[in-house]
Amino acid sequence: MPARYEIRVAGRLDEAAAAMSFAGLDIATRGAVTTITGEFDQAGLQGMLERIRSLGLELLEARRVRRPGSARYTTGRRL
Repeated sequence: MPARYEIRVAGRLDEAAAAMSFAGLDIATRGAVTTITGEFDQAGLQGMLERIRSLGLELLEARRVRRPGSARYTTGRRL
């Protein structure tokens, strides 16, 4: 079952590159950190982390978060 994740990378992504590389995901930039949010199963999450690595982006954090309106426990893991 897919879970919702926030993935934070260092830097600001170019809008065109972000749209092409992360289509269908929510992307927000605050200062020098870009947050990519979406729902992934384990294989999808591994693929997303591989995509981030292949683009040469610095991974700051990946964490599982609650879905909007969910009372599920939120876990986090700093990388």
